[in-house]
Amino acid sequence: METNRPKIILVTIYLCFIFILAKLFYWQIIKGQELRDRAVSQIYKLEKILPQQGRILSSDGYPLSLDYSYYGLALYKPNFKKELTEIISEINTIKPQFATENAKALDKFNNPAQKWMEFTTQFNRDEMLKLSKIAGTDFTLKQKRYYPENDLAYHLVSNLEKYYRRQIFGQIGFTRTIIDGTGGNLLTRKNWQKSEIDGQDIHSSLNRQIQLLSENSLKYGVEKYQADSASLIIIRPENGEIIAMASFEASPSAQSTKIPNIANLFEPGSIFKPLIVSAALDSNSINQNYICPKCNQPRVIGQYTINNWNDEFHPDSTLKDIIKNSDNIGMSYIIYELGLDKFLDYFHRLKLDQKTGVELTGESISPPKSYWSDIDLATASFGQGLAVNQLQMIQAFNAIANNGQLVKVHFNQQNQIESSQVFSPQSIAIIKDILRYAVDNSPVAALKPKEMEVCAKSGTAQVAIKGEYTNSDTIGSYIGFYPCINPKFTMIVTVNNPRLSQWGSSTAAPIWFELAQNLEPLL
Repeated sequence: METNRPKIILVTIYLCFIFILAKLFYWQIIKGQELRDRAVSQIYKLEKILPQQGRILSSDGYPLSLDYSYYGLALYKPNFKKELTEIISEINTIKPQFATENAKALDKFNNPAQKWMEFTTQFNRDEMLKLSKIAGTDFTLKQKRYYPENDLAYHLVSNLEKYYRRQIFGQIGFTRTIIDGTGGNLLTRKNWQKSEIDGQDIHSSLNRQIQLLSENSLKYGVEKYQADSASLIIIRPENGEIIAMASFEASPSAQSTKIPNIANLFEPGSIFKPLIVSAALDSNSINQNYICPKCNQPRVIGQYTINNWNDEFHPDSTLKDIIKNSDNIGMSYIIYELGLDKFLDYFHRLKLDQKTGVELTGESISPPKSYWSDIDLATASFGQGLAVNQLQMIQAFNAIANNGQLVKVHFNQQNQIESSQVFSPQSIAIIKDILRYAVDNSPVAALKPKEMEVCAKSGTAQVAIKGEYTNSDTIGSYIGFYPCINPKFTMIVTVNNPRLSQWGSSTAAPIWFELAQNLEPLL
């Protein structure tokens, strides 16, 4: 037994040494960071410095969104020196509605197990300073967005905020101060601070008055024509600034925050025809004296037959007649002269195969086809078999208004203008004359004052459901600019599934002209 004692002692020492090493490893390595953080938290106090957030401003400099600061209150029972009822009574003397506003939260806070509770009531600086003297109160400086125009362009403005989040909201700063045992700052010790970076204002091109008129016009139009929804966009032709963008749904989804003008795709129908004629003229595939060779009968391509919307024929139609009568047969011959390669080239140059790049999230596009049959090319001439969003369409059509120059649409007035020449001024002069003639010699002429010169085109497209077109669901559109020379605005109106009348000329066009007559004094 005596001989084993040294071994037992030695093993015991080894085991104790191993235990100590394991414990040191546990505290230093495994729990080390947590203990260091806990130690630092007892020495240092870290506080946020909230930046001044930027605003979304309308074209006249009025804030469409801004932030305001307030103080939020939390109560901590272990620090109380008075009964909860006394503390609530003192808070009520400063904020009379506090107990009423937070009745449910206070009922929960009365539970002995509930030690801490945060409340929703907002306090200003003076109220915070008076109440912070009460033991157990803790105030936190907070920020909240505010929209002075309420629902006016709300989804649009909030979407712009998402896109410009970094610029608008800036960066939070921090201060780290050394504290004593009572939690007070030690002024004799050096503290650390990272300064906040204030946000920037975004000067948007949105016109509040025109936006309000647009939203009211769409609401009236949806109700009058018993439609599912309607949307519109108005832009400045020369620089692509978006003056108004609005939509209205008869039965809106409470959860939906999408912008239909960029999220929804549609077949443009006949409003696409002026772009095809412009491309054919610009590429010298046809000239201004073009006459349709066989517009006296339907056109048969393989197993398909192309006919006009009213089953009427217009022999020897000129370009003016084809656009005025919205002649599908004539358009199919024009795009045949243009050819697939040139059509796809102009389609690309008009940026109809790509996103507009507007400062919004959620833009949808339809990728171009990889294979085009003869019938696909023919139907494309009257805007069928391809899909665009409303902003893509007005950006492309605006190239006609802007003397052949396509400008990138945008909201931020500080953006640099991006443009490219798509059509020659000579081609544009011809197509403008055609569009003016079509408006003045069609039923929509009754919708405008005689002195009002408009270049525009209506369109009606059937809606494809599970790959098949229906006769019941249609999309009526009207797109154009005013005046034809040096236009002040380009506007598109789209009405989805109008039940009173399916035609764009009798649904979208009245909305367009009624709104157009009110725009000029506001621009």
